[in-house]
Order: sequence, then C-alpha cells, then structure tokens
Amino acid sequence: MILYINTSSPDEIDVFLIKDNSIKNQLSLAGNYKVSENLLKLIDKLLAKNKLNKEQLQGIICVAGPGPFTSLRIAVTIANTLAYTLQIPVIDVINDQDYDNKKLIEIGIGLLNKQKVGVYIKPFYNKEANIT
Repeated sequence: MILYINTSSPDEIDVFLIKDNSIKNQLSLAGNYKVSENLLKLIDKLLAKNKLNKEQLQGIICVAGPGPFTSLRIAVTIANTLAYTLQIPVIDVINDQDYDNKKLIEIGIGLLNKQKVGVYIKPFYNKEANIT
C-alpha cells in the first residue's frame, strides 16, 4: 500500500491509499484547517478505515510544492519521518503544471518504483516564504 499526501492547496488536505497503481481509498479535509493539527489525524483515520497500520505501507508520495509554506513543510516532514521509521521509500512530486491528484499519483508511482530507501525529500517553494 502506498500513502499519498497533498497539502499544496490552501483550502484542502488530501490523503490517499494506493494499491496496485490505483486509488483504493481517500480522505480530504476542506475549508479552514490547520495541517499541523490535522494531517496525522487524517492519515490515522484513513489507515483505520481500511484496517491497516503504518507498518503495512510500502512507500509514500508527497506533493512537495508549490503551495503554502507551512503546509508543505509539515507534509514533507511527516512523509520523511514515516519513511525513515518504516524504512520505506518516499518521493516528492512537484505540481508546477496544476495537475489533479490522479495525474500526480501516476507521476509519483513511476518515480517511487525507482527510489531507494534512505533518500529523503524537501519542500519546493516557488517564491520567498511569507511568514507572519
């Protein structure tokens, strides 16, 4: 099972489970949210809904940008931490073409199959951070 994380939209968090190169299940949180408070809860809820635990994950695809600075940073940190602790590959996908989640997953699966365990990702910012 592959975990897909997308926090690049200012209005939504998306997490998907992918099995055999197709979307098995997904959860989204729209509206006024805080990624720092909700992303791990959303991942846990998705895994529980599918009667899975984190140890059953085989890889992670994370949209690393562009998007909100803090949301991307948190998503990448969680993806890297899970990849490190579970010893699974993680790959970043840059959405500079405004693709939908399905296309980003397709790109990510192609990259994930070539990724080695122990290689980690970083956020992609298309402009200077605006921290207030």
